[in-house]
Amino acid sequence: MTEEIEVLWNLRGLDERLVALEGALRRHPVDRQALDGRLASERAKLEGFKKRTGDLQLRHRQIEKDIDALQQEERKFQGQLPMVKKNEEYTALLHEITDRKTRRSERETDLLMLMDEEQRLNGEVPALQKGLDAIQAETVARLATIAAEEQKEKDGVARLDAERRALMTRLPATTRSRYERIRQSRDGRAVVPIVKGSCGGCFRGQPPQMLQEARRGDRALICDGCGRILIWPPEGA
Repeated sequence: MTEEIEVLWNLRGLDERLVALEGALRRHPVDRQALDGRLASERAKLEGFKKRTGDLQLRHRQIEKDIDALQQEERKFQGQLPMVKKNEEYTALLHEITDRKTRRSERETDLLMLMDEEQRLNGEVPALQKGLDAIQAETVARLATIAAEEQKEKDGVARLDAERRALMTRLPATTRSRYERIRQSRDGRAVVPIVKGSCGGCFRGQPPQMLQEARRGDRALICDGCGRILIWPPEGA
């Protein structure tokens, strides 16, 4: 195996590790988005309960006002009863009194039902708040872990990239240019091993003559299928 082939083989190892680290780095924004989405969903749920509670309180106050107004009207008509002289006027007042009593009773029923709903919601809000607090604490901790993992992976990428650039200086200019061009077009993998007589990148079978040349390891070979640099793995690799 020539020095050029050896360098390319070592670059293959670095590139595989770089591809893995860069793939790991791409997952972090997705994880953050999922955490933010979960937290936003729980906040919206709690806010929805609070809004419903607030709306119920407004309705509660309005119903109490309605009941009070109906009660006042009923008392007013009751006070007029002793003063009327005609039967039809007396009957009309009784009708009005009955109407106010009926409407007041209906509103009182509405109020009781509304108070039951208020009590139910008020009982659920503390549990929702507690759950939100727990999720928020969990999110903060998980985001800190993600940040630490991300920084570690970025440091790994920087270190491997520095090693890769140092190795590349040992390659002839033409090989270096070809390697970089293939690497950019093939998702970071420019050099692949020959595995069971096939390209380790696209799995295309290689002709016997090329396999014999690859075994000798005296020059870089190119896969006709994917254009990657092919190397026969060293013993023990």
